[in-house]
Amino acid sequence: MKDIGPEQVRQFLLDRYAESIKCMALNPAEVPDNFDFLLNGVIDSFGVLEMISSIEDEFRIRLDLAALDAEQITILGPLSRYVAENGKADSSAGP
Repeated sequence: MKDIGPEQVRQFLLDRYAESIKCMALNPAEVPDNFDFLLNGVIDSFGVLEMISSIEDEFRIRLDLAALDAEQITILGPLSRYVAENGKADSSAGP
């Protein structure tokens, strides 16, 4: 598995949700680290699961989110850093 940096995760999330972010009259390139996808209405509670699943699929990792504060799971900066530091290679993922 290649190392994953927080900037890669951040860019992936901003690209994935760019349309919703633009609908809020925000520029995805200027979204701050404290941007909360859930509180800002970009995702709903079901969307949290989809977001985590998309991160796991994109980077071919599995995340154990037990160590991440539940209030931080939908915030861009903390989530990006957590994924970069704690993503584990998914042994079931193909080459």
